Amino acid sequence: MEIKQRKYWIDIAKGIGIVFVMLGHTFIGKTITGYTYVFNLPTFIFVSGYLFNFKKYTNFKHFFTTRAKSILIPYIGLSIISIVFYKFYFNMPLYDYKTIGNMAIVFLTGIRNQIFYNIPLWFLPTLFFIEIAFYLIRKINNKYLEITLIILLSSFFVLKWNTLYNPKLFWTIDTGLFYLLFFALGYYIRNEIFKLNLSKITQNLLFVLALIINTLPIYAKSIYEYIFKSSTGVIYYIALTLTALMGIYVVIKISQMLKRNRILEFIGRNSITFFGLHVLIYWILNKVIKIQINEILLSIIYVVLSIGIITLLIPLLKKIAPDVFGKQLKTSD
Repeated sequence: MEIKQRKYWIDIAKGIGIVFVMLGHTFIGKTITGYTYVFNLPTFIFVSGYLFNFKKYTNFKHFFTTRAKSILIPYIGLSIISIVFYKFYFNMPLYDYKTIGNMAIVFLTGIRNQIFYNIPLWFLPTLFFIEIAFYLIRKINNKYLEITLIILLSSFFVLKWNTLYNPKLFWTIDTGLFYLLFFALGYYIRNEIFKLNLSKITQNLLFVLALIINTLPIYAKSIYEYIFKSSTGVIYYIALTLTALMGIYVVIKISQMLKRNRILEFIGRNSITFFGLHVLIYWILNKVIKIQINEILLSIIYVVLSIGIITLLIPLLKKIAPDVFGKQLKTSD
């Protein structure tokens, strides 16, 4: 992958991931949305694992408190903002105890697709759990036992619980255990625990193959549906995992080829703000934009306008609430 000495590709890759997350929450259609979901979160989690510095934490308490401040405080802050926004946006009575109760429940449980006041926020407590799980597994200090355990956990929850489509557990930890695999791979590759010595030709061929595989949902929908809807068991898990890995590889290679891209770097550096606020901006745009145009074009307009609006808000937000908006969605070195 030749990513050890790269710097800017990290923010660019995160920026690409956030843009596709934002695109996935528009009206762009299930085929393209399904396509983006294959790699956007795995890429983000891979980069988080790549940046994870196991040695800088003196003990579990130090690790837990540090990461809680970096991830859970933004989750709490963004949840409060979203709840207040939701109540005023939908003109709800201030003392609507039933809705307040529902909000409290989904806030505490953090289950995917159930946080109705801001659906994407489920990812924050799940990321926090992924980091805790990996920290504890890394304590084994045996790469073969670690990766074996991670693969067993990842495959079990996909095969037995259908966790990607029907998460059940607190903080969506069942989905998190599938994504744990990509977090671990990012860490192992960065620290050369598992070395990838690929020639230039091999890298280029792999990039082309990965690009073809990851565009199947758009250009060969029937093949994509056959793989992911008709297959079962281990074949399904392998197909799902390999497709995500190909997507990660494509995003990283594109990020490296770009070398510098100010817009994507900015989005990547402020990922938590774009991640946590874009749905709220969409709701505002829903009331303002009334034109009837192609859904793909309208979705792109929503994403571009949201990026512009959030970019203008970021300096103010960082001054008002630096603990919420002054952080990146990553584990820093």
